[in-house]
Amino acid sequence: MADDLDELLDEVESKFCCSTSASKQSTYALKQTDQKCVNPEDKTQSRKQGYKKARDDCDIDAMLQEILDDDYQPTSTHESIAAKTSRSDACSQTMSKKCCPVFLGGSSVPHGIGTSVSQRACNRLRCTSCDFSVIMFEDQEWDSSCDYLFFRNNMPDHHKLKAKLRRKKDGRAYACQCSWHSAMSLSDLREQQQLKWVCGKHKV
Repeated sequence: MADDLDELLDEVESKFCCSTSASKQSTYALKQTDQKCVNPEDKTQSRKQGYKKARDDCDIDAMLQEILDDDYQPTSTHESIAAKTSRSDACSQTMSKKCCPVFLGGSSVPHGIGTSVSQRACNRLRCTSCDFSVIMFEDQEWDSSCDYLFFRNNMPDHHKLKAKLRRKKDGRAYACQCSWHSAMSLSDLREQQQLKWVCGKHKV
């Protein structure tokens, strides 16, 4: 009887205890197998895809922001350009003025903007023939030996031009590259038909 009981216990133990440990071992083996079966390259690839998706999302956000900025910027830019243009036009109208009529004069005649009321010798003369600015020498006059080639070759070198200047109290010597004139008193430029000079505008 005792032998039969021992055999029965052994049989129960072998069936239930062994199956439980075997199932645990098989479950652990399956987990290990699953971990081993995952390819490391697949993990790397999935990680890269995750990074790429995040980067693409950031790029899309940046692009949307740029589009919004572009939509906003032109209005302010056009407004600022228009405002600057209008201001520059207003400044150009108020900051420059021409003589009318244009006067020449000796050194005793003050220079500046000439009008019929304020008769001043223009000091912003420009030649329409040679396109040179007219230069002036106070208390000087040109020597009678001056000729076209002298001014053609020496303008606007003041040092070389002085070779043909003579001291003259209250005189004023004018010259461009193609014409010259010595003035002693106030005179209207229109009276000097040989001079192709105009007022080049004064800044005020």
